[in-house]
Amino acid sequence: MDENTQVVEQPEMIDIKTYRIANKRSHFKKHIAIYFLLMIVLWVLYFFIFREPKTPETADAPMGLFLKSLLFVTIIWTVLLFFHYLFVYRLNATMVDREIKKLQKEIKNKKMQLEKLKEEAKQLANPDKTDNPINEE
Repeated sequence: MDENTQVVEQPEMIDIKTYRIANKRSHFKKHIAIYFLLMIVLWVLYFFIFREPKTPETADAPMGLFLKSLLFVTIIWTVLLFFHYLFVYRLNATMVDREIKKLQKEIKNKKMQLEKLKEEAKQLANPDKTDNPINEE
C-alpha cells in the first residue's frame, strides 16, 4: 500500500494538505543529504586523486578538467538546492494561500450570482400581487 492511499483511507489522522507539505519537506531533506554526501565524496576524490601537486613549473598551469567540472556541478547543484528550499519552505505557502484566497473569492462570486438568479427566477415565477392589476379583486 503506498503513502497516498494511506492518507485517503485515514482522513481523520491527517489532512491531505499537511501530508503534501510533509512529503515535500521530506523530499527536500533527502535531496540535501544526497547533495552533501556526494559533494564530500567528489571533493575528497579531487584532493586525493585528481589534484596535481603544485610545483614551480605548474604554478601558472590552468585548472584541470576535473576541477572545472567539479566547480560547475557544485555551483549549479547549490543553486538548484537553494531554489528547492525556497519552493518547499518559503514560496509554497504563499502561493498556496494566494490560490486558496483566489478560489474562495471565485466561489463567493458564483454564490452571489446564483442567489441573484434565484431571486430573479422567483420574481418571474411569483409576481407581486400589487404589481398585477388582475389579482387585485
